Parts: sequence; C-alpha cells; structure tokens
Amino acid sequence: MTIPDRFGQPSPDSPGLFAKVPPPEPERPEPAGPAWLVVPARVIALIVVVPFRLLYDLLRAVGRGVAACARLLGRIPAALAVALYRWVLRPLGLALWWPLRMLGLGIAITARWLYRYVLTPIGRFLDLVLLRPLRALGRGLAWLGTWIGRGLAWLLRGIGGVLSVVLVLPLTLLWRYVLWPPMLGLAWLARWIGRGIAAGWRAFAAGVAWSWRQTGRLLGWLLRVFVVAPVRALWRYVLTPIGAGITGTWRRAARVLSWLWRHLIVAPVRVLVVIPLRWFGTNVLVPIGRGVGAAWRVTVRDPLRAVRRTMRETSREVRRTLRRTFLGR
Repeated sequence: MTIPDRFGQPSPDSPGLFAKVPPPEPERPEPAGPAWLVVPARVIALIVVVPFRLLYDLLRAVGRGVAACARLLGRIPAALAVALYRWVLRPLGLALWWPLRMLGLGIAITARWLYRYVLTPIGRFLDLVLLRPLRALGRGLAWLGTWIGRGLAWLLRGIGGVLSVVLVLPLTLLWRYVLWPPMLGLAWLARWIGRGIAAGWRAFAAGVAWSWRQTGRLLGWLLRVFVVAPVRALWRYVLTPIGAGITGTWRRAARVLSWLWRHLIVAPVRVLVVIPLRWFGTNVLVPIGRGVGAAWRVTVRDPLRAVRRTMRETSREVRRTLRRTFLGR
C-alpha cells in the first residue's frame, strides 16, 4: 500500500506503508584523545589484543564442547545401570522369589509339625517322669530345713538364756555396784586436778604476758629517747635546711640555664634556620612540586589513559564487527 500525493494519486517515490525501514546505524563514539595516539593504539589493539581475544573465544568454545561430551559420557553408565536393573536383575529376582517363598512355607509347616507332635509330647513325658518328682523332693527338703532351723533357733535361744543368767547378769552387777563407783570418784578427782593445773597455767601465762608487755614498753621508751628523737632532730635542724638550700640553688640555676637556652640557642636557630627553611619550602619547593605534578599529568598520565581507553574501544569494535560477520549478531 502506497501513500497518495495531494491530488489523490499514489506517489511513486513514497515507500509502502508496511515496508521495512532499516534500523538506524548506531553512532560510534569518537575516540577521546589526539589522532597521533588513537591510530597507533587501534593498530596495536588490532594486531595484539584481537588475536588473543579470538584465541580465548576458541578455547572457550572447545571447553564447552568437551564439557558437553563429558556430560554425555557420564549419562551412559547411568542408562546402562537402569537397563541392567530393569531387564536383568528385576526379572531374575522375580524368578527366584517364588521358590524361596515356597521353601520358607515348607520350613515353617515342618517346624510347626515337629513342635506339636514331637517336642510337646517329649516335654510332657519329662515333666511327669523327672520334673514333678524333683519338685516334690525340693518341697520335702524345704520342709525338713524349716523344722531343723526352728530347732536350732530354740537351742540357741536356750543357750543364750543360760549364758545371760550365768555370765551376763553377774558381770552387769559387778560393773554397776563394784567397778563404777570407784571409777566415778577417780574421774571427779581427775577433773579437779585438771582445773587446778589449768588455773596455774593461766596465772603463769598472765605473768609472762605482763612481763613481756613491760619489757616492750621499756624497750620502746629507750628507742624513742636514744634513737627516734636524735634522728628527728637531725632531720629537722640539719638535713632539712641543707636540702632547702640545695633545692633553692638548683631552682635558680635552672631558671638561669632556661633563660640562656631560650635567648642564646633557640632564638638564633629559629631566626637563622627555621624561618628560612619554612620560607624556602613554601615559596620554592611547593611551586616546583606542583609544576612537576602538572607536567607529569599532562605528558604521561592523561596520554596513557587516552591510549588505554582507545585500545579498549578498538578491541570492542573489532569483536563486534567479527561477531556480526561470522555469527550474524
């Protein structure tokens, strides 16, 4: 379908309404930097970078193919295992299951028949012939042992009564009315003797403690009179004035030395060395450093950045062109 002109006739130059309009070509960004840097950078990228990039893409494609083959080879043993189980092991298991089941049923029926018709009658016969007589013999021996134990208990009880009358009662009377009163008197006497000894020891210890306290007081008084008082007087009237004089002399000497240090050493050094060095660093070294930095930025850093950016853009354009040429995208 064509578009009519102003007189109602279709214009021969007008494109069809549904004709395909070619997409606009993407605008290529102009490389940043001067031409004397951009062109050599593109040549270096085309000669050095692009072959390595193509080699990398080739190795990557080969690696993907090898990985696909490895996955295929890994699936083959699994498929073989499934086929072996489905067509060999499972039918073989089903074929062996029924004979084993029938064998198990036969063994169970045989065991039940042996228990019911062989072992049960043998057990009943042994119970009648052997176990019941042994049980009756055990009951008789238990009855006999019970009566023998009772007789021995009665005998021991009689012997205990005789011993209590013949031996225990006289010994108890001897302890209570003969031995206990003298021992009680001896215990009372020993208690009073111990109290006397304890009172004497306390008196002796008190005397020794009083003597020790008096001796300590005497020694303390002698120490205060003959040692502490002379040392205190020596410290107060001799050593303290001498120390005060030394301290005052040192303080005045320190003030003098401090004044000499500030006015004869620090001030000349500050005027002759520090201030000139500070002026030289501020007015000479700092401008020189800034000039060197600006020259390095203009001559080295910015051109290197432009070269690197140009090489990257050139390699990207070459890869895009090769991809459109060989892959159609």
